[in-house]
Amino acid sequence: MRRTILPATALLALTSCAATPDPAYNTVSGGAGGAAVGAAIGCVVTIPVGCAPGAALGAIVGGASGGTLGLASTAPPPVATYPPGPPVAAYPSTAPSPYSAPSAYSAPPPISYGALPPDYPGATQ
Repeated sequence: MRRTILPATALLALTSCAATPDPAYNTVSGGAGGAAVGAAIGCVVTIPVGCAPGAALGAIVGGASGGTLGLASTAPPPVATYPPGPPVAAYPSTAPSPYSAPSAYSAPPPISYGALPPDYPGATQ
């Protein structure tokens, strides 16, 4: 009997999620379906001891896993498509550049700090 229940549960879990773009609907529907299937399986498995404890545990586990599968089956929002923008003006490659590098670089002129004070060491008088 367990060999029949597990594939049936997997099929029910896959078909109960409609994969709509609404994550709340998918989570609730997956959780409800999972709880129902889990309760049924828990009841069937624990018939010799009593149906209630197995059904309760099965509903908890089935609801949690069904809700997770339902949320995971949410389709992503559609990708926005935009019309192409205006053409970009290209600079002609044959036009001369308005900028030019200087022909030669020279060192800056020396900085003069003026005369040293007479009491400065190394000052000439």
